[in-house]
Amino acid sequence: MNRQIALNKWLLWGFLAWLLAGCTSPALSEPVIENTPTAFLAADLTNDGLAVVPGRACLLYQKTVIQTDRPMGDMLAWSEDSSLLAFITPVNDSWGWYQGDLVILDVVSGEVRRTKDLRVAGDLTWSPSGERIAFILLRPAEAQYSVGVYSLTDGRTMDLYDTAVTDEFSSQKGIVGWRSEQVLQVAESCGVDCLRYVEHNLVSGVKSVLEELRPGQDTSLQITLNQPGVVPNRNWRNANWSPDAQRVFFTDRTNVAWIGDLTASTKAALPMETLPVAESKWSADGQLIAVRTAENLYIFGLDGCP
Repeated sequence: MNRQIALNKWLLWGFLAWLLAGCTSPALSEPVIENTPTAFLAADLTNDGLAVVPGRACLLYQKTVIQTDRPMGDMLAWSEDSSLLAFITPVNDSWGWYQGDLVILDVVSGEVRRTKDLRVAGDLTWSPSGERIAFILLRPAEAQYSVGVYSLTDGRTMDLYDTAVTDEFSSQKGIVGWRSEQVLQVAESCGVDCLRYVEHNLVSGVKSVLEELRPGQDTSLQITLNQPGVVPNRNWRNANWSPDAQRVFFTDRTNVAWIGDLTASTKAALPMETLPVAESKWSADGQLIAVRTAENLYIFGLDGCP
């Protein structure tokens, strides 16, 4: 009898322990995940004289971007105040080739603006005031390229071409740059071996031809890198200097991404996938860097997490 009573007590305590464990609040039982820098250890294969140190970079955002295997200019663009990053995401938010939705991410608040019913193809270029951004877009029904200008003020997009056809092919375009807040310079194809620079006045709607040149002379669809005249190490790939030229982004032959600190003669690996890097862009203040691979975008704060 005493043995049965002891057994019953043991079963009762076991049941109570199980019940209490099942009722424990997840907020109390689960560990709190903090946004802290992630150390990424990598072998030093560059032989560049920079000492490898633990990284302080903090991954702020990871986003999906469209894929492309053709030159389409800058697919990433920081605003001058370093608070907004523009990029192109697939329409289905999963994967997509050559065109998608324009996304403008506020890296401070996390707020997102996104275009709809447009096929944005690349060459993202902010206006001097940062209130507009120009880009190349594709008109699928016509299989022709055009130029759009998105306004942050009212969220509207202006298509600069009534008729996008400028040659007998796809009428490729490129953004040359903004001459002023109201005047945008564009490169447009005009034939098999012909390209011309034109100006679009956004107020009057007048389009003026500036000059005609050979396609090989045009650089509008090349990705912009900051190259301050510093000769990179021969083992660095995709070298891109910070605005003050004190730090440099590069990759090695195994596609590990690094941030080199030239003042301290050190470097640290970025905690991201080791796939070929398609593009990198420094914020104007040099505190953030955006890195694009084939399908993903990584945005890092380089001096720790906020």
